[in-house]
Amino acid sequence: MTGSHQTRPPAFAPMAELSRALRTGETSSVILTRECLRRIAAHDAVFKSFLAVYEEEALAAAALADEELRAGHDRGPLHGIPLALKDLVDIQGKPTTAGSPLLSAHIAQRDAAIVRRIAEAGGVIIGKTHMVQFALGAWGTNTHMDTPRNPAGRATDTLVAGGSSSGSAVAVAAHLVPWAIGSDTGGSVRVPAAFCGIVGFKPTIDALPREGVYPLSESLDSVGLIAASVQDARLCFEAFVGAPGSGLDARRRIGVLEADELAPLAPAVARCHAQSLQRLAQAGFSLVPFRFPVPLAAFKEPTNAIMIAEGASVNDRFLDDPDAPMDPSVRSRLLAARATTAVQYLQAQATASRWQQAFAGEMDRLGLCAIAMPVTAMTAPRLEDVDHNVAPVHFTRPVNLLALCGISLPAGEDDDARPIGLQLVGRAGGDHALLGVAAEVAGALHPSRNPPPEVRNA
Repeated sequence: MTGSHQTRPPAFAPMAELSRALRTGETSSVILTRECLRRIAAHDAVFKSFLAVYEEEALAAAALADEELRAGHDRGPLHGIPLALKDLVDIQGKPTTAGSPLLSAHIAQRDAAIVRRIAEAGGVIIGKTHMVQFALGAWGTNTHMDTPRNPAGRATDTLVAGGSSSGSAVAVAAHLVPWAIGSDTGGSVRVPAAFCGIVGFKPTIDALPREGVYPLSESLDSVGLIAASVQDARLCFEAFVGAPGSGLDARRRIGVLEADELAPLAPAVARCHAQSLQRLAQAGFSLVPFRFPVPLAAFKEPTNAIMIAEGASVNDRFLDDPDAPMDPSVRSRLLAARATTAVQYLQAQATASRWQQAFAGEMDRLGLCAIAMPVTAMTAPRLEDVDHNVAPVHFTRPVNLLALCGISLPAGEDDDARPIGLQLVGRAGGDHALLGVAAEVAGALHPSRNPPPEVRNA
């Protein structure tokens, strides 16, 4: 490995350790929150992850969390731990821009359902993060509202973070907050997690509530979690939905793509993927050749037909003004949706339904607990090298169209210190099972990029 990473503060301790320390008095929520605010003030001028920081509200929430914990009112493992929100999630009285200046005056009238869940769990919202305009893009760029900078890579590089949950991923990868909320329509949590070298979990649609989240595609959107580790993502998910029941799938059979489906991979990503599979085999997993119902390239047309048509139904009102501040790549895709017919849209929905059934049947036939596949075909490019005509979602979009759950976890780096992710895909509704498999897989991978945790009191 060559080069050095961007300057960033030390990593936070694992969230289970932070949770324990909050209860023993070794730290406090106010201390953790002040540390997050200090880090943002010191470093985010470079990383550009936050759109808005709510210092006063965050410190008040942290003080309340400390008071409740001292009084024995324990809301669970997230109680008192700070986080960031992607700016398509409503907070009452705050703007929700969805990455667009066109919505800068849109003030939320009530909290999103996921914000209410965070409040019930005692989480401390530090602020909102930058994102791709209208969540329509996977490179992480935003012409009008700012483009977050990936903390990974050589210090001389300006790498994109991936999108559309770019700011949330950067805030976690830069160690500004322990975890963050994102959303995923075609890879928008998993792609930035892979590019930034952290974990991104896309649950099954509606496993986490979407009410009050600015939509891109009602059929494909999921609220997702971004964290430093599988263990942290699992802790967050279980805090919201409860611990898994008994009888989880204990099979250790993982499906793997055949060679022709891996042809798009850049050489460094191909080598890392092969090494990851080798480590899984050495850890006792049975690797079983697997094919999706159709070649992965065939997912592009129906996914786009659904996503762009539904996205245009939300944002079409902005398209007739040629001077409206809209990213060119976003405008062109939304304008193209006007040519999508109702027949094409309904055919795409019917296709998705058929392929969902076929995928589930093949998983059952082979007795698989998950599919292991790449997240992206390449590592994060430099900002100046981005080609907006090609999206890095070839390996992620099938998970959304098939209504599955998926997770990206760090697998290694290329020679320029750019992270590479491994994606695990689980059945629809199999979120707990997938997180369990991911925890085992993460232990088998031993990724090289694993900074030491910082002391709890910062």
